[in-house]
Amino acid sequence: AADAMEMLLLSVLGPALRCDWRLTSTEVAGITTVVFAGMLLGAPGWGAVSDKRGRWSVFALSLCLMAYFGLLCSFAPDYFWLVSLRGVVGFNIGGAASSFTLLSEYLPQRHRAKVLILYNLFWGLGSTFEILLAYLVLPTLGWRYLVAFSSLPLFLFMLTLGQLPESARFLLASGRAEEAAAVIDQIARENRRPAMEGLPAVATVSESDRGQLKALFHPFYRRTSFILFSLWFGVAFSYYGIVLVSTEIFRFHQDCFSTAQSVTVAHNTTESVVDNSCCRGLQSDDYTAMLISSLGEFVIIPVNMLTIDALGRRATLGINYLLTGVFFGLTYLCVPKAATTAFLFLIRAHSAGIFNTIYIYTTEVYPTVIRSLGLGICSAMARLGSMTTPFVAQVIMPDVSVLLAFIIYLM
Repeated sequence: AADAMEMLLLSVLGPALRCDWRLTSTEVAGITTVVFAGMLLGAPGWGAVSDKRGRWSVFALSLCLMAYFGLLCSFAPDYFWLVSLRGVVGFNIGGAASSFTLLSEYLPQRHRAKVLILYNLFWGLGSTFEILLAYLVLPTLGWRYLVAFSSLPLFLFMLTLGQLPESARFLLASGRAEEAAAVIDQIARENRRPAMEGLPAVATVSESDRGQLKALFHPFYRRTSFILFSLWFGVAFSYYGIVLVSTEIFRFHQDCFSTAQSVTVAHNTTESVVDNSCCRGLQSDDYTAMLISSLGEFVIIPVNMLTIDALGRRATLGINYLLTGVFFGLTYLCVPKAATTAFLFLIRAHSAGIFNTIYIYTTEVYPTVIRSLGLGICSAMARLGSMTTPFVAQVIMPDVSVLLAFIIYLM
């Protein structure tokens, strides 16, 4: 939830700073891109450390650093400092995926998919809360307060880290059987189950062999790894694209339906045209539409819970990819705003469904000793897509061609 707030902040921060600091479209896109660039560097690095040192320590450290630098962003005096600090925030967001790995390693196969999909429910809660927070704070207190308030949940969640156990699977893979047994016994006590007798079996892998990048390209995993890299790139490109493009789509449709897009001012014998939309901040109906589209992430959860086990992971991915593309294309049409909002709702739903499924598939396909690294590298591929999409959503769409931007997304 806290990660989602930091990520969804980008969709409202850009339009606000475009007006306050008179930024160009390229500079606005740069604020978003630098976060994803940080994640690109952070995800594989944190993933490798997680496989070597443990899930809990990486998650705790990245969470603390994310909170600290997220709060510092609210004090940024200029554009350079803001993008620098947001880049550091992005680097540490890359370590947050270890929480997903940690949870997946505690779940038996028969419950894993359903619980991990419910885990993503909190991403939807965080993104929805961020939009509500922006609606209340941005018009009255300004963007600095919004950035500060968005980092506060991270500080609150830091207080819960003491209740989070280390992964027993990681401890066993590291040869730390007694520590693993202590964690398992604690779980047994909390669930009122009998304690385990003896020590669990240990499959020790040396630290130098854990988290090895070359293992992802072993003949057994090579084809899967390359397919996953392309899938992660595509889903991030489309998901964050629709998050960022939502405001541009409504501005585009305003131009499409408006009867007076410019004010003609006569002065002597010449006329000058003043564009009213050059610095248009988010309006209340924009927040409403963004909120409704965010609710799509909740709707897909029960659907995915039914299909992911009944149809399988690959079929669920294929269906969601297809429907995301169809509804993305429909948003180009000049239709009433309610219809456009419905299309955005369905895009967010199915793109979130892709994320739900691909996270689960990735953690299942790799073994414990490279699971966090594999998820980190795949996340890095997603960040390449995330880094590319701001220039399509925030540069090509408003400044070059709306049609060209839609063609790129549909491809």
